[in-house]
Amino acid sequence: MKRYESSFTRTMLSIAIPVTLQNLLFSSFTLVDTLMIGALGDTPLAAVGMAGKWTWFLTVVLFGFSSGASVFIAQYFGAEDTPGIHRTYGLLSIGALATAAVFMAASLLAPERIIGLFTNDPEAVAIGSAYLRIICLSYPFQALSRSGGTLLQSTQRVMIPFVGALCSVVVNVTLNALLIFGLCGFPGLGVQGAAIASVAAAAVNAAVIYAGGIGRGTLLRAPLSAMMDVSGAFVREYVRVGAPAMLNETIWALGNLMYSAVFGHMSTGAYAAITVVKSIEDLTSVAFMGMCSSCAVMIGSFIGQGDIERAKDCARRHLALTVAFSVIIGGGVLLLRAPILSLFGISDAVRADAGAVLMIYALEMTLRNLPLVMVVGIFRAGGDTRYGLIVDSLSLYLIGLPATAAAGLVLRMSVPATYLVMYLSEDIFKCVIYGWHTRSGKWIRPVT
Repeated sequence: MKRYESSFTRTMLSIAIPVTLQNLLFSSFTLVDTLMIGALGDTPLAAVGMAGKWTWFLTVVLFGFSSGASVFIAQYFGAEDTPGIHRTYGLLSIGALATAAVFMAASLLAPERIIGLFTNDPEAVAIGSAYLRIICLSYPFQALSRSGGTLLQSTQRVMIPFVGALCSVVVNVTLNALLIFGLCGFPGLGVQGAAIASVAAAAVNAAVIYAGGIGRGTLLRAPLSAMMDVSGAFVREYVRVGAPAMLNETIWALGNLMYSAVFGHMSTGAYAAITVVKSIEDLTSVAFMGMCSSCAVMIGSFIGQGDIERAKDCARRHLALTVAFSVIIGGGVLLLRAPILSLFGISDAVRADAGAVLMIYALEMTLRNLPLVMVVGIFRAGGDTRYGLIVDSLSLYLIGLPATAAAGLVLRMSVPATYLVMYLSEDIFKCVIYGWHTRSGKWIRPVT
């Protein structure tokens, strides 16, 4: 038993810590952008936040692709099936690059229409469109990083994606300072400078992942013939398991775009407040994404080995850790929200709304993160990708969105009150339903 305890802790930390640090770096990427662009004013901040939502939408869809693929890769890794890993990686890469190409084309051809989904402010539309035309060039690099990083993380080679994230953030922070404000003789390009910095950072991240993965002889060194060695039966099984995860993330992302549209149409100040809070949310959620990753890899590996009881025990332990970390991190956010918000160059009205919203987020953190770990870390790793799709869709479109739209646009409630309605209307329902499904064990559906 002691050997198992030690093995569990060692494996969990070896995966969760690098993934957490990697996500922390990417979240600091967003935070730095928000801090620097916030110095330009509320409208540029809101405009870039709106353009960033489109990029975030792509990121979530790519995560859906990789989440479905990681089910196969983790279980194949446990079963020591290298050809299966390479086939899965090949399909993942094709899907991710094709999706990135579609998003990039839409951003180049109709940026004003995309930004116009979030606001009627002409100035915000103009600024956001200029930003979107540039940052969309980073989308193919994001697809490559997501595909390669998924393979490496699912096979417990997590340090290479972490190094890629570190190099990416260094490039982004440096170029942001030079190009937004025109330091050291560089032109001061404002929000367009921030977009150029993001493109360069994405390219560096992809380059480091592939150079490191191939150079160190990981499974990323896959012959093209192995990646394309797929049968019709494998494609059907991949789609059966992977498509619901991708669709789950896409539907969830669309719903969140609609949430953003509600706040954007309340006022530009409301959207600025939500943009500030979102950058802080991203920073504090990194521990839970690390938890999801370690949970998914370990459960998938146990199921691939046929050890179902350890898979269930792994799920229980990760849920207990999720509750503990939610209480600790939420308490920290609650205590430090005022000094954190003082770092942002925003108006007093926006700061007041952001402070109230941040308090709600801190107090509700446990209810927000338990469904995340159950769906992404437990159910999908077990091979059950449909349950989350069904429950997330029902809670989002039948409960959360109607309630939030009514609160913000019909009843004209305040930004904090609307935000509270948005969170509680979904999360209480999901915690109850997902908790029952976790206890039932019906999420264990091997694909190997």
